[in-house]
Amino acid sequence: MLVKRPHYCPLLSNALDCGSADCDLVLKEALGQISSPCYPDKYPNSQSCRWVLQAPAGFVVQLSFLDFDLEEAPGCIYDHMSVNTGDADVKFCGPTADGLTLNSTGNVMEITFSSDFSVQKRGFSVSFRHVAVALRNQKVQITSGNGQVTMVANSVTMPTLSHFTLCFEVQRNSQKQREWLFTYFDHSRNIVLSLGSAHSTMSMIVDGVSCSVTSILSSADFTSSMKTLCLTWTSSDGVVTLYFEGQYQTTSCPASRGHSIPAGGQFRLGGQHALDGFLYNLRLWDYAMTEQQLRALTCDTTGNALDWDNSQWTVPPTLAQTDATLSCSVSPPGSTPLTTSCDSPGLGCPGKENKPSCVLTLTSSQ
Repeated sequence: MLVKRPHYCPLLSNALDCGSADCDLVLKEALGQISSPCYPDKYPNSQSCRWVLQAPAGFVVQLSFLDFDLEEAPGCIYDHMSVNTGDADVKFCGPTADGLTLNSTGNVMEITFSSDFSVQKRGFSVSFRHVAVALRNQKVQITSGNGQVTMVANSVTMPTLSHFTLCFEVQRNSQKQREWLFTYFDHSRNIVLSLGSAHSTMSMIVDGVSCSVTSILSSADFTSSMKTLCLTWTSSDGVVTLYFEGQYQTTSCPASRGHSIPAGGQFRLGGQHALDGFLYNLRLWDYAMTEQQLRALTCDTTGNALDWDNSQWTVPPTLAQTDATLSCSVSPPGSTPLTTSCDSPGLGCPGKENKPSCVLTLTSSQ
């Protein structure tokens, strides 16, 4: 009969001559090594350890298993190491994690180690290092604020725009009544450029003028799959064009004729009512591309007014997520895909039902 132990984080129950001083740490070094208490000798019973590895914004943490030997059991229910990569909790036990390499999806990784009251093994030794990640390898969660806002860096000065091309990729989690993808404010905090929807009406705001674009773009076009779209606008005729999924469409916004978007404002992702999802590869040009230019555009073409580059954005670390499936992404070197099945418990068992006995919730701000 298996008796469940309470889920709490006790202090070490007995003083150790080895390892106890290094069993609960926040590590911000660029590289280092972690081992179980008393390694390479057998680890003690009834241990609960935690290491939080934190890299700067724009980096991920890469973890490499150098040596690994823990008690093996189905589902790793006894002695185990758990690794929180940012979007998954993965348990490891037995001897088979040797040589594995994992990357965090953000800039924080958490490792916990737990041993029960019997059976001791050699333990583990792992190394970690910070790996720089280009913003092109990361999608960014859209937010409404609350201290976590992705903004264009202060070093970037937005130009005056009498015409523009704006391209980005978007992925939705769930649909809301009001959802805005990005907002550009002038010095008086007036909204001078934005795109979003309210009650199924899709609008683009240009210099305070609300232009309905429902005839060419619907909020339903944003799905759980990342999709690319480009918008252009021209002051001289007020024409808005959309290039989306191979289709080139236009609509007119006469009230925007003669307007221009002022320079030097503040550009941020989201708005008061933000779309629940992610934006990726947002780029801005200070001219309106032709249909031929849009069809020839590639994901790595640099925006001349604003580009998807680390130096041009201030992204709170908790909002950026590395994703190897992004259109212009190259995964950090050496990563190993997480196991998706627990048929072989020594390889690691991801899933909510196998969370470690001691869980730390992290919040980061910038």
